Amino acid sequence: MTTLKQAWIGARKALEAAGVDSPVIDARMLLLGATGLDRMTLLTEPDRALPDGSERVFADFIERRMRREPVAHILGRRAFWTLELISDRRALVPRPETEVIVDLVLRSAPAEAPLRVLDLGTGTGAILLALLAERPAWTGVGVDISPDALALARENAALHGLDSRATLLEGSWDGPVEGSFDVVVSNPPYIPSGDIAGLMPDVREHDPHLALDGGADGLDPYRHLFGVLPRLLKSGGLFAFEFGIGQGAAMQELARSTKGLVNVNIIRDLSDIERVVVGRAF
Repeated sequence: MTTLKQAWIGARKALEAAGVDSPVIDARMLLLGATGLDRMTLLTEPDRALPDGSERVFADFIERRMRREPVAHILGRRAFWTLELISDRRALVPRPETEVIVDLVLRSAPAEAPLRVLDLGTGTGAILLALLAERPAWTGVGVDISPDALALARENAALHGLDSRATLLEGSWDGPVEGSFDVVVSNPPYIPSGDIAGLMPDVREHDPHLALDGGADGLDPYRHLFGVLPRLLKSGGLFAFEFGIGQGAAMQELARSTKGLVNVNIIRDLSDIERVVVGRAF
């Protein structure tokens, strides 16, 4: 008989030996996913035997993680804000740091007004759907150039009953978009092309390169986004864009060179890393 504690410890050691950077958390998440149990059961009943059939499933999960397949892909889901999203190779795995955008927008925009949100490069739909789930009066448009990513975003919208308020369009950035918006958000590709080969295999081999590659210096998407922002954002409207480590000064310069933007700030994430540029249209 293998207990939950024994399975967890063995998996943690195997992941540590394989060089996985978060072996304790990953082992726990995969164990819960394989057994169908909750975290409280793991904590309060560590000597409980694994349910029938789950030991083989768990072993397969750990082998896949040792080969650096992301936990979100193994389990087929990823928690983001208050939602559990379907996650697979069709789009970038949602990251906790992106929740900074959601928090900023929810704190900065009126909750009861019927605002219109635009999410450029929507991927799984994470940002847009998290906002709409919190604000029943809001509607939104998500755009992505990848038909696979859009299919995934549509699945997530339907999963959470948000498909009636989320319009998902295929195209390059603002190409298919008409009208202006109260809120414009984006988590665009920001990795310099030459740096992709050096990324962790979890990212390099499993996230779509289309969602990673930001051009030679990682800033190509932002040049476009700031260029079209004056057309897309209503007067008084809010924008929030995620960016990569070390790109904060470039974001400030792009914002300063864009006419009609005010109250521009750089926001740090919970790791105290500059993460989001935010501001308003004059």
